[in-house]
Amino acid sequence: MATFKQTLATQKIMENHGNVSKSMKDAGYTDSTAKNPKNLTGSKGFQKLLDELGLTKEFIISALVEDIMAKKGKRKPELELAAKLKGMFDISEENPDIIPIINVRWVEAPLDKAEESRKINL
Repeated sequence: MATFKQTLATQKIMENHGNVSKSMKDAGYTDSTAKNPKNLTGSKGFQKLLDELGLTKEFIISALVEDIMAKKGKRKPELELAAKLKGMFDISEENPDIIPIINVRWVEAPLDKAEESRKINL
């Protein structure tokens, strides 16, 4: 369950157009706590509030996929966001020299009977 401060901060975030630090200060959090917004955004109570407001992981992913599919050209920001959500890589201003490494899992398809018999006869 979300605390009163978490609930108030969530309301303030909407009023402040996403400025989490300012919203945390407005909700009564100390300056030192407000300097690290993950103190709020990483909490279970905050995440539960977002779910209750309809901002679920499923909704975000569905909207993102819809947006990517609707755009045929300039969709780089959406694809980068999707890749970040999938944990594929982290590109940020803080780490401009990071080289994205994408792990691809190789799955071999089962051989059909003709391929299997050729393999045995070789």
